[in-house]
Amino acid sequence: IYRLADTLLKMPVFNTYFDIAQMIMTGYYVKGKFEWGPYASIISANASEGMRLRAGGRTSNDFSKRLMLDGYLAYGLGDERFKYKTGFTYMIQKTPDRVLSGSYKYDTEQLGLGQDALREDFFLSSLFRRNPQDKLSLVEEVQGSYKHEWFTGFSNTLTFSNRRLYNIGKTGFSLYDPQGGSYEPHFSLITSELCLDLHYGYREKVLAGEFERVTVSSQYPVLDLHYAYGIKGLFDGDYEYHKAQLRITQWFNFLSAGWSKYSIEAGKVWGKLPYPLMKIHSGNETFWFDEYAFNLMNYYEFVSDEYLNVMYSHHFEGFFLNHIPAIRKLKWREVVQARLAMGNTTNTNLVYNSLPVGTYSLGKPYIELGAGIENIFRFIRVDGIWRLTYNDHPNTSPFGIMVSMNFIF
Repeated sequence: IYRLADTLLKMPVFNTYFDIAQMIMTGYYVKGKFEWGPYASIISANASEGMRLRAGGRTSNDFSKRLMLDGYLAYGLGDERFKYKTGFTYMIQKTPDRVLSGSYKYDTEQLGLGQDALREDFFLSSLFRRNPQDKLSLVEEVQGSYKHEWFTGFSNTLTFSNRRLYNIGKTGFSLYDPQGGSYEPHFSLITSELCLDLHYGYREKVLAGEFERVTVSSQYPVLDLHYAYGIKGLFDGDYEYHKAQLRITQWFNFLSAGWSKYSIEAGKVWGKLPYPLMKIHSGNETFWFDEYAFNLMNYYEFVSDEYLNVMYSHHFEGFFLNHIPAIRKLKWREVVQARLAMGNTTNTNLVYNSLPVGTYSLGKPYIELGAGIENIFRFIRVDGIWRLTYNDHPNTSPFGIMVSMNFIF
């Protein structure tokens, strides 16, 4: 086996295929001590920047297995403005991890993205969109964090960030001025925020690399707790506030009829804040399915300062389709899902904000249902999504077809 491995590693053809496979899986092309990428963000387009060009990458394991430097430079041909980011990750200790990281970013950002959403500058997000990408904000952010893993599955992360959020549009954020008795436009918002995160997954199994790790599974509920405190006056911070969020996720087998997964997220914001600093419910304006977002909800469509989101999906693993001979050979797998968002906005924040056209507070639950087929050609999934409420809102649709890719072994 050793001789075979040594022989393969010396073959140019094998190394070429290996490099291509690695580039496809990671999004980066490794060349010596540097990894160029992500290649899927080299060129993209949006309504604010026009055509966007980007070049960047990160140091490879040949450079260091403890220190990783990363960054990029981007330029919008439409707004004729450079954007950039630089950062570092330093592994003080591994298994359990002690990680120190920091970054500086000046770039556009889509607020309210789901955690599995395509990047704003991913080329597919430019091609497969339901609506024009015209809700971006310009963000200047300095951030530093320290992660302390007590043991596998249990960790704390302390983060400090100073963010300056600029409205790219011409109207600004319309906020009530009690002295003038009217709504005045604000074109920038500054926050200084201290965050503490807790992650706990009982008997959680992970695959760990030198700098990144992927959670494989946990048969028990996984708990994520987030608390943030906004410090007014520190580095020109405009607002004092508290934010708390609790998320519980779990997957479990359902007798012989497949397996289920659920996510329950609840949170609250204390303080008088502009709507971009409240909870922006995760929408999706692409045709790319996002497991942790409301896929027929527009960006910025709903904001709340107290909320509850519930998502449930069940994978039948061919429980029904395997009884159809022609379909059984294709090994397609059926999946169904349900998503619900409930929220409220206090009178203080309703009066303080003049919400723009297309942005609302939740008066009744937002509900989506879906059914789909996965394991098409082993990695393609297609879902049909039905939006059951708020179908009178502009630029929305009661039904949509979503596509995603995931490998099932």
